[in-house]
Amino acid sequence: MKLLARLLILSCLAAFAVTAPAQLPGRGLEGAPGIGSSGAMLRFLGEHKAFIADVNIGTKGERGEAVLLPGKLAFSDGQSRLELDLAKVEAGRLPPIVMESLKAAGMGQLVILTRPDRKLTYYVYPGMQAYSEMPLSEEQSGEAAKALKLEIMRIGEENLGGHPCVKNRVVVTDAQGKTQEATTWNATDLRNFPVAIETKERGTQVTLFFSNVRFGAPPNTAFEVPRDLRKYADSREMMREAMMKLLGGGAPK
Repeated sequence: MKLLARLLILSCLAAFAVTAPAQLPGRGLEGAPGIGSSGAMLRFLGEHKAFIADVNIGTKGERGEAVLLPGKLAFSDGQSRLELDLAKVEAGRLPPIVMESLKAAGMGQLVILTRPDRKLTYYVYPGMQAYSEMPLSEEQSGEAAKALKLEIMRIGEENLGGHPCVKNRVVVTDAQGKTQEATTWNATDLRNFPVAIETKERGTQVTLFFSNVRFGAPPNTAFEVPRDLRKYADSREMMREAMMKLLGGGAPK
């Protein structure tokens, strides 16, 4: 009975570990996760090239399933560091024991480092002392982002998060004519920073809410993989090892 319960926990955990990061923003025109790897998202941020902020990432699927991921974002000229506390995610009806198992597996925290200059995105799990990497395509470079055609249409004014905002409809178009649209709330008292960005990607509504925005370049070390971490071929290989650890007795009782 204990083994069956543990297997059920693992199946829920595996499904969550794969789908939650996959719902992150930045999958639009380029099709790869990570805020810094999306040319469209870079254009939605406007002229803001360097900042640090808290961010809540909300997703809602076509069937109404919702996920809310809290995190922190450091951004500098296309490079990004997105820290996610997966153990605090709000994901529908997932039982608390799944979150406890996530932490026990060392997967409670995920750091996504996007480096367009290296054409790589790194997935770092500090609790596992491990990371994997994913290549970026030419279409995900900063030069490609600048080439996207940008259209901004003012559609109203609203207060959001304590900020007076101009609400805009923003459309970016690539060289092949593919478009991605977003609604942004640009705070007039915060250098027109978009304190909220709402878009739809592959049938999933994605909303970013920013708070505690601080302007200025983060240190370069923020975008480096820490030394002495074990490198895995991919995130799924890391997840399989974590699942085997739990199956061997690491899951909460």
